[in-house]
Amino acid sequence: MDLICKTPKTNLPGAELLDIQSDEVKATQEIRKAPLELRVGIPSDAGFIATTVMAAMGNEPGQDFQTAFSASHGYDEIHSALTWIAAMEDTLYSYRNTHVAVCGDEIAGAIVGYDGARYAELADRTFSLLAERLGTEKLSPGTETGPGEYYLDSLYVNPLFRGRSVGSLLMRDELEVAEGLGFTTVSLLVDREKPWLHKLYSRLGFRMDGEVLFFGELFLRMVQNI
Repeated sequence: MDLICKTPKTNLPGAELLDIQSDEVKATQEIRKAPLELRVGIPSDAGFIATTVMAAMGNEPGQDFQTAFSASHGYDEIHSALTWIAAMEDTLYSYRNTHVAVCGDEIAGAIVGYDGARYAELADRTFSLLAERLGTEKLSPGTETGPGEYYLDSLYVNPLFRGRSVGSLLMRDELEVAEGLGFTTVSLLVDREKPWLHKLYSRLGFRMDGEVLFFGELFLRMVQNI
C-alpha cells in the first residue's frame, strides 16, 4: 500500500483567472495558516479515511480512476464501501487505527497504522466485508506486514494543506505511537516508481528492505528501527 504525501501543484491551467483578493482565496489562505492539531480518529472521519486509502492505492479524487479493489465499480461506489468499513471498530482501515491532523473543522491529513501481528485477521475481515458490500469475489492481495512490526498502511494530505509538512508530522506522530506501544520496528510499502517518496521516507529514518508483491505488483518495503 503506497503512502502518499505529494507536493501541491502550481501554475495549473486557469490559475491566472483567480482573483487573489477574493473572499474564497482569502479564506483558503487563512485555513492554511491556522495551527494544526493531532488527534485519534473518530467514526465521523470515515469518509476522509476512505479517501486516504483510495489515494494510497493511486486514486486521488478527480484523477483518472483505476483501482485494484474492483474493476467493475466506480470511485463513488468503492469510496462508499470503504467509508462503511472505516466506520467499524475492527477492520484494517478502522477509525481506531487512524490518526488525523485537523485545522479547526477541516481535516488536514490522516494516517492509518496498526500492529502487523493482526494483519492476517483484519485483512480477512476487511476484504470479506468489501466483497460483501460490492457484490464481488473476496480479494486476496497478498501480505503487507506481519508480527513484530508496526505497519504504516496509508497516508493522505488534504490538498488545501500541502506544503505544510502535514505528512511528515503525521508520520513522526505515528512513530511515537509505535514506540509507545513497545514496537522496535516500523514498516511501510512504497511504489517503486516514486523516488520522491523514497527520499521523504529516507529523511524520516526509513531504509530499503527488499520488495513485496501486493495486488500483483512489486512494492519497495522500507523499515525503521525505533
